[in-house]
Amino acid sequence: MKKIYVILTALLLSLLLTAQNFTFAEEDSQQDENQNKQNEEQVKIKRFYSERIYEAETKDGHIIKGYLSYPKTNKKYYPTIILLHSIGRNSKYWSPLYIELSNMGYAVLRIDFRGHGKSVFDKKFNQKSWTTFRNDTFEKYPQDVFDVITKIQKESKKADFSNYIIMGSDIGANTAVILAKMMKVKPRGLVLISPRMNNKGLYIPIVMTQIGDTPILAISSKTNTFYMREQEQISKFAQGDFDVYNAERGGADMTILNSQPEIKQVVTDWITQHLKLN
Repeated sequence: MKKIYVILTALLLSLLLTAQNFTFAEEDSQQDENQNKQNEEQVKIKRFYSERIYEAETKDGHIIKGYLSYPKTNKKYYPTIILLHSIGRNSKYWSPLYIELSNMGYAVLRIDFRGHGKSVFDKKFNQKSWTTFRNDTFEKYPQDVFDVITKIQKESKKADFSNYIIMGSDIGANTAVILAKMMKVKPRGLVLISPRMNNKGLYIPIVMTQIGDTPILAISSKTNTFYMREQEQISKFAQGDFDVYNAERGGADMTILNSQPEIKQVVTDWITQHLKLN
């Protein structure tokens, strides 16, 4: 009887912790929604693009959501930018940057990583939050993104994945490097915000040597000594141009975009240099 009581107590504690994790995830999601609204209110950008939602089922039955926007013109396809968010964020956090890129004439694919945003369910509608993941789950992120790209290639020609750039922040930066290796045609460039040598099992130094001379723009804050050191170490493995923009102040990951508005211009200038519009 005592043994049954111990087991039941352990199960109850496990359920309480899981519920707490989802509460934290919901709070993070609400904070992101509020930030997204503030971003779009601060920059009144008109939307001259269409958007479609795609979802891909992974081999282990998780549903990954992708959002593809492209200009409202008669062109058959567009140079493409893939945006991969930070851990604890979601794809909406890229506004207003993705809106501006879409209006400039690019197709923009934003992904909600599994456990984030709208990618929190498996095919049986079980909800899973990133707060409960171990490294072996985070390591699936590059394949998850690849699955969404494969789905889009089957259903639409608007995004040109032979003429594209990948931009990622934090865990999205590490995912971007590994995704670049997986793609049949290597990207025209990588924009990496706060990349790390190893982020949740996504180890990139060796992969950096396997993506050829793909040019890279790395962004960090001078006030964050950890990411400055990581950036310096990563640069040693780059085979092509490794451009750097270090903000005078600011936080890490995607918060830099909000706290340092000039970075958006740095990013768009670099993208237009390496990814020409037709």
